[in-house]
This record gives sequence, structure tokens and C-alpha cells, in this order.
Amino acid sequence: MVIFAIDLMIPSGGVLVGVTACFAFAAILVAFRHSTNTGVWMLIATLGVAPLMMWALIEIWPRTPIGRRMTSPPEPAGEFVWSDAAKTKDVNSLIGAEGIAMGEMIPSGLVQIGNQTYEAFSESGPIDAGKEVRVIRLDVGRLVVAVIRTNKQNDAPMSHGTGLDRPISEFDLDSIDS
Repeated sequence: MVIFAIDLMIPSGGVLVGVTACFAFAAILVAFRHSTNTGVWMLIATLGVAPLMMWALIEIWPRTPIGRRMTSPPEPAGEFVWSDAAKTKDVNSLIGAEGIAMGEMIPSGLVQIGNQTYEAFSESGPIDAGKEVRVIRLDVGRLVVAVIRTNKQNDAPMSHGTGLDRPISEFDLDSIDS
């Protein structure tokens, strides 16, 4: 009990509480070696004192000089705005809105929707400046955008010029069967 009381005054990181538990176990063991009756009474006393010790740790320790220094009273939160999207009266109205990336988004940056500029987060990697984007959802109050994929030339594949649109016969590959 004395060691536990010292732990209330000296910050030991719980080491003294562990020492107290070891001493309590040892005291019960020694009491049982003396006699069964003494061991039972020591066990009852230890189990009766343990809740009082926990109560002291929870209730008294925060009022001690060390406890006051280690814990601080919670400060009330001021007005908290998740992002600049909260300036909009109905943030959900921005979902599906289209805009333009103001700068390179790796993965976050600014987008212009209408005449407003918002901080946004790219859903799938970097987005180049000037790309058209669409707001797909809100994530912790921040706009999540994706590039609007448009195919300007309806006949040309989106892979035009990358080699992916070439027929396999042009690659001059040996047959797998040989």
C-alpha cells in the first residue's frame, strides 16, 4: 500500500503499480505458506483493498501536484470548419458539380467550380492543371474529385499513339506453339 501511495506522488509510468501487484501476490503466497487460514484472510484483504487502490488512482491522483501537471482540463473547441467547402450553404449540392483543376493536384490542390475556388483531393492520383474534374463525393468535409474522361475524337481510341491500339500482327512475335 505504501509503494502504491508513493506511485501517486512520483510519476513512474506504472512501474510502482506493478511492484505493488508483485508484492501483494508475494504476501498472499507467504501467508498461505504460514497457514491456510492466514492465506485466505490475506487474499480477502488484498481483493478488498484493490478496488480502493484503483479508486485512489482514478479519483485522488489527478488532484495531486504531479497529476495536475500531467493532465490538463479539456478546452472547449471553437468553431471548426472541415474545409473551405463548408462556406457553401448546401455542401451536398457540390456533389456532381464540374470544374477545372487550378494547378497540379498531387493528390490535393485547388479546383474552380463556377466562380468559387475549393480545396479538393484527387481520387485516383495526380491531375494536371487545367483538366476538367467532377466532384464525386465528400470525404471528411473535403471535396473528392475525378478527371472527366472525354474522348474528343469519337473514332480514335483513348490509347491513340501509345502503341496499345496497334494490331498484334505488327509486333512480329514468334508463335507460342513452336
